Amino acid sequence: MVPREVIPSADRLFMIYGRNIPKTPLHICLAHTRSRWLDLSTTSTHARRIPWSPEFGRSDKQFTTVPDIVPSDSTYCMDKNALFDYAKAFHLLKSNPPEQRLDVRMPYAIYMKLEKHWSNFKAEMDVRENQRYPRLAYNSLEQEVTVITAQSALHEVAASELKRNITDTFKEYFSIHKLEAREGIKDTASTTMTSTRREYFRSSKDPDGSFSYDDDEDGPILRVAIEAGFTENYRGLQRDKNMWIKGLGAKVVVLIFLQESPRFKNPNSEYNDIDIEHIDGELERMQRYMRDARRRNQERGIYGPIEYRNHTWFGNLKQARIEVWRGDMQEPVTSYLIKDGCTYDRLPTTFGLKISDFFTDRIWRSANIPDSDIYFEGEKFLRALTFGIYETALIRCTNFILPASV
Repeated sequence: MVPREVIPSADRLFMIYGRNIPKTPLHICLAHTRSRWLDLSTTSTHARRIPWSPEFGRSDKQFTTVPDIVPSDSTYCMDKNALFDYAKAFHLLKSNPPEQRLDVRMPYAIYMKLEKHWSNFKAEMDVRENQRYPRLAYNSLEQEVTVITAQSALHEVAASELKRNITDTFKEYFSIHKLEAREGIKDTASTTMTSTRREYFRSSKDPDGSFSYDDDEDGPILRVAIEAGFTENYRGLQRDKNMWIKGLGAKVVVLIFLQESPRFKNPNSEYNDIDIEHIDGELERMQRYMRDARRRNQERGIYGPIEYRNHTWFGNLKQARIEVWRGDMQEPVTSYLIKDGCTYDRLPTTFGLKISDFFTDRIWRSANIPDSDIYFEGEKFLRALTFGIYETALIRCTNFILPASV
């Protein structure tokens, strides 16, 4: 039996099943999801995958021996705690288990060594530079390194659905108001950006979505940044917001806050009663149970739990809200979607973002056209979240079952 820590890749599944890999929607979904993950834990016979319950990224657990993944370069003059933090960050980058966020204090000089070490490792392993996860960011004000690994389906769905609301509003608005300057609005997606501003100098971060305006005189200017928070706490989102506004010059930051309760944890022991000959039937049963749970939750107007084999693979989506922040605001424009696990009484039709937010002030003044809110389809957004919850539960459970069965 392959150790449970090692998640089989698509190539590994091909070796097991040959050309008879099950073509269920679940496997198609997993193939798509895993294509965004970097699973290098099998590149060494001594490698071990980090246990990947989401709480690990916020753990204070320390290595008990000096890790061997830190280069032996004599310039790495770190104390013991710094060495362990460096090792934790690099090990998380290498392993890329799902739904992890690790924040550790680190001077900029050491961060640069970590980034170089990581770049060299990717080059050796022939990893694409444009692969989104894992992500490495640095906040020079806090002297803090953040490692973010492959995010959950719920996180990705929330960010993409909000962007869909924005682009749909664009299409409707600009079909009425013909404006040549609209061509300057650029969807800069998750492009990594680096600050040159004072206390945030040399900070770098990539958002979950962004829009810039390509000004003929001033060049590309960041206008709107989108950050979804599911594996991170609200304080982490606030730090992200401050960096985007104060350090990277965003006009507006949109925060999507999602809270699962209780936090997800894997079962304490693997399922030893599943073997490879019966894996198809096990996965089909799992999908059926989770589809039924999703349907029951929708009928009751709740957002979880989703369970299988007496284990909760997704708890309750206790809270979902959208906040819009601007540089001069003490409090955000807040739009509640889910409170205490239930749909909010009055779903918003807008959430505080306007068409003018996507232009530079000079271009917008010269346009001489009326402003408009970005519309928000609350019910459609919530349906997307239920899909994200279901997919997250499926992937968590499948990633636990498959290694135990291969």
